Amino acid sequence: MENNTIVKEINGIVHYINPKFEKIMDGTEVREETDIVNPLFTPPTEEETQQYEASIRIINAKKYLSETDWYITRQAEIGTPIPEEVLSKRIQARIDANNQT
Repeated sequence: MENNTIVKEINGIVHYINPKFEKIMDGTEVREETDIVNPLFTPPTEEETQQYEASIRIINAKKYLSETDWYITRQAEIGTPIPEEVLSKRIQARIDANNQT
């Protein structure tokens, strides 16, 4: 044990503390908040953001088409009409899925 080690007894337990950590242990150290910046991270460009948003739009459109395909099957099999709202949303979904804006 080094001569400059601090010995403290807290609740009957003896603690040997390195002096450079004393303020941390007793709660008196005040640390400044710092923003950690990752030097390897670069924010996306406007073009990358647009590509990402377009890909999300395409994925959502294909998902909607897939989820509503049963309307088409039902109409073909038993003749039940497809609700207008579904038809119009499917038209827009097909446009989005084909990346037409």
